[in-house]
Amino acid sequence: MDDPQKTQRVGLENEKAFAETLISDQGLTELKGRVPETEGSVTKSAAAKPAPGQPSWVGRVMGHFKLLRLIGQGSMGLVIQAEDTNLKRIVVLKVLRKQLSTGEKGKNAVDQFLREARAAASIEHPNIVRVYEINQHAGWWYIAMEMVTGNSLQEIIKAAGVLPASRACPIIADTAIALHAAHELNIIHRDIKPSNILVTRNGHGKVSDFGLVRLDDPNDPFDIYEHRSIGTPFYIAPEMIRREKISSAVDIYSLGATLYHVLTGRPPYTAEKVEDILKQHLDARPPDLQKQLPDCSPTLASLIQRMMAKEPSVRPSAAEVAAILNAESIAALPEATGTAGAGGSTVATQWQGLFQKTATTLSGSTVDAVKAPAPKWFGLLPVKLSMMWLVLSAAAALFVLCGIVFWLYTTKGMPRQDRRTVNSLFPEAPAGYGVKKTEIAPAISPVLTDIPAFSWKGKVDSSEFRFIASKSGRHFYLTSDKRAVLIRADEFIGYKTAEEAIKDDKQPAP
Repeated sequence: MDDPQKTQRVGLENEKAFAETLISDQGLTELKGRVPETEGSVTKSAAAKPAPGQPSWVGRVMGHFKLLRLIGQGSMGLVIQAEDTNLKRIVVLKVLRKQLSTGEKGKNAVDQFLREARAAASIEHPNIVRVYEINQHAGWWYIAMEMVTGNSLQEIIKAAGVLPASRACPIIADTAIALHAAHELNIIHRDIKPSNILVTRNGHGKVSDFGLVRLDDPNDPFDIYEHRSIGTPFYIAPEMIRREKISSAVDIYSLGATLYHVLTGRPPYTAEKVEDILKQHLDARPPDLQKQLPDCSPTLASLIQRMMAKEPSVRPSAAEVAAILNAESIAALPEATGTAGAGGSTVATQWQGLFQKTATTLSGSTVDAVKAPAPKWFGLLPVKLSMMWLVLSAAAALFVLCGIVFWLYTTKGMPRQDRRTVNSLFPEAPAGYGVKKTEIAPAISPVLTDIPAFSWKGKVDSSEFRFIASKSGRHFYLTSDKRAVLIRADEFIGYKTAEEAIKDDKQPAP
């Protein structure tokens, strides 16, 4: 086992080396150039003093990112909130520890780091944390990612406890939709768990941390974890433990274990030793949600058992999981629900505008709807009977109105026409007045007999040509074609063969 003091010393040296590559922002640099720094100077202490609990390098600039605060750190590197000074947006920087990028093992670590960034960047989906940039600064590799305003499922469960099905199902459904998009690109996450599912402020789930991603790409066979059991013990699939060939079903297994944890507050299998937890993943029956939640939906309990089946081929696809969870979230949704905001000062009501008024209780998040009073003319009749009475009344009134119109039409009679002859009406009119004899118009000959003055005929010698055309026209004609006389003399062009005309981009006349 490593010496704790030695490990701590390496970490401090690493952080110091990282800080030495950073520079102060422009404002502090200008202030530093104008005011001499002396020991105990107020300006120096004000400019260099970091926030409580934050490293000394907070506030400095790495490339075009101003480092704002340290979010977290692990064995692989640091997670830092920063500001992109070019685009003026807040991002998350995942910085790989420099000592992991040296030597042969370091090359593998960098390759996997690049694999993580490229895999996440290749999936354009609203339920996956976006990757903006991957680069290095003074030998420190980093990934610039989307800053999600919210918390992970693990933080939410730790702070607020278990989630009801109406809240948990939509979040896990979003995760399943994201996994479906990844699986369509042959990308396997391999580390689905509550801490890697971020929940935005409007309640949507986003998948993050592709650090253990597996690319099923023959052009990219590198995978440092291919023959190792990787993942989080509470959510790892059995085939991962047995180091067998994996598929997208490993993500479904981990997602089922995550859903069980969110609904019950505990992972599906627990024990004091990791070996015992892994053994349960291999041999124990899939957990029965109804034993922990007797009132839960049988469909939801059956779905978790299918997702955590020992045989990968039995597990449903990510698309099927999303469809079932979306249906369950609708079925579990009460008539009106609300979610308390930060500090319990606000309530966000779903289906706003569905009810006329809402009232919020302080003891829970339920929003009761006050029903609008029924119209007075309905009296004590049921709503359905009242509506039927209105329909029948309208039909009767329409029938009476149609009868009145028909009676007026038949009694008054149709207007009569005066059929007297024209001679009796106009006795002094000449005979045959108003009658026109039909004359047959002469037929127009379809063949042009006269040669127009502008025609080439008689002006151009065409004896050596068999076909002619207009320079600006599309078609060519036989010289004997009667339509050819309409070609102007100044536009005349002749061809000996049809091939010459076709070669000149002309087409045969239809």
